Amino acid sequence: MLSLFSCQKTEKAQNTNHESTAVLIDETAKNTNYLLFFQTGHQASECKGCVTMNGISFHMECMGPGNACLNSSLMSLVQISGNNYTATTLDSTALTNEDFFNMPSRSLFVEYDEKNNEVWLNIPAQLVFRDSTTQQFTFTNLFYSNSAVYAND
Repeated sequence: MLSLFSCQKTEKAQNTNHESTAVLIDETAKNTNYLLFFQTGHQASECKGCVTMNGISFHMECMGPGNACLNSSLMSLVQISGNNYTATTLDSTALTNEDFFNMPSRSLFVEYDEKNNEVWLNIPAQLVFRDSTTQQFTFTNLFYSNSAVYAND
């Protein structure tokens, strides 16, 4: 009986086909700027009210759960404490012209770290409102992980 063994290091396959991504644009001591790509939204016929304001639920195109629309936005990420971040849009109308945006839970692939582990930026679901002065949206409670936390559906 002949047995063969190999002691070669196996490289982790790098999947570059991540649908939702955060591309690093610029990094300073205060903030990190990313160009985010993610999908949102669903058909009105599938919606029982994806946005609720003042007790009234209604459908908004390209907002909430689903994958009907591809979004991109330039955002500035600021560390609040530990692994807790906020992100503020730098392009006021990229996500919507509305005064609010219904962000579904999303995990965005960032990069492979120095040990070839995946790095993901996670954004919990939240209804955000445009700042009346800056006209930007600010998302809260973002965090990094080594795998996607949200299903992105």
